[in-house]
Amino acid sequence: MNVMLDHIVHFIKAEPAAAAAKWRDHGYKAIPGGSHENWGTYNSLLYIGHTYLEFLSIENNQIASTADNPLIEQLTDELRLGEGIGQICFRTNNIEQLQGELAGKGFETHPIFKGSRRRADGSILSWKMLFLKENPDYKYPFFIDWGMEDDIRFEELRRLGLIDEKLAAKKIAAVYIASKDCEKSAAAWQEIIPASGAAVYISSDGKEKRASILIGSVNMIFSQPLYEDGRTMEVLRKRGEKPFAVQLAPSLEKEISLYEGLYF
Repeated sequence: MNVMLDHIVHFIKAEPAAAAAKWRDHGYKAIPGGSHENWGTYNSLLYIGHTYLEFLSIENNQIASTADNPLIEQLTDELRLGEGIGQICFRTNNIEQLQGELAGKGFETHPIFKGSRRRADGSILSWKMLFLKENPDYKYPFFIDWGMEDDIRFEELRRLGLIDEKLAAKKIAAVYIASKDCEKSAAAWQEIIPASGAAVYISSDGKEKRASILIGSVNMIFSQPLYEDGRTMEVLRKRGEKPFAVQLAPSLEKEISLYEGLYF
């Protein structure tokens, strides 16, 4: 199974254009994404190297509430708890093969979803998505296949003027995920996705026990709070075992806190 980080999904109640405007206020070129007409959602995007941030919101409550896509079900469920980073998506170039490999490991998946959205220029963008069926509390990531080679796709994005050149040379280096038991969480992810052995350590401030696994070039850092206060414990209490911070390399000039998520 060959996968790499594709994007981070940040659930928001505001209109996606508001999220894009906040990034532009910080000097970065976030753009309107478009509407997922079959799911009742819409988004805005910020590209970082060959990955991106997606700010996803509900455009039509009636359609979204009846959508059978697990990501949209999660969005509608979790926005009741508040905004925040909700999901992590990994990219593959053969989603049917990936589905077979997961089945061989004993994991049952939903049928492959075909997705699309209408871009701001009216063009239609299409893809395929794969979700694990057994995913309690939406702990585990999902997968996407864009149906074209990465270099071709990103050159098209650049041609369309969707890439912020200030971020083109950056990458997402780490994603922090709140966890009740960091070693158990890391081991569960390792069963699903090829990853390095977990490096377990105490954070420099002594407030968290962490287990870090490397998937592709990105560290997934499961953060277990050791005290009853602090940001990680707040995430666990409010939203459960969910991502809450994204680290870039090279890092941003300053930390940016948006919609209960932290980017730095």
